[in-house]
Formats: sequence, C-alpha cells, structure tokens
Amino acid sequence: MIPLTVALVIPILILGLIYIIIYNNELPLWIEKTFRNSSSIWTGGIITISLISIIKYLIVVYKN
Repeated sequence: MIPLTVALVIPILILGLIYIIIYNNELPLWIEKTFRNSSSIWTGGIITISLISIIKYLIVVYKN
C-alpha cells in the first residue's frame, strides 16, 4: 500500500509545485527555452525510448 501512496503523492506534489511556480510568476527563462526546442526534445525522447527497447529485446533474445 505504501508504494501506491508514494506513486500517487510524489507526482501530485511535483505538479503542484510547478503550478505554484508558474502561477505566481512569469515562466522561468529555462522553460521558455525548452518550449522553443520542444520538437528536438520529443525527437530525442522517441529515439531514446526506441533504442532502449531494441537493446532490451536483444538482451532477452540472446540471454535465452
């Protein structure tokens, strides 16, 4: 039960803190820069996930 509680509470706290920071102030400069480069971040993330999946598959196949 504790892992479920932690899994629910931590993301809510993080999102709450982000909301408070953005709501009370303007967007920080690093967030504005991230929004400008969002397509690069998405592409890099998809490539990373794909590579990890391929490596994981190859490990499982060659381990047996």
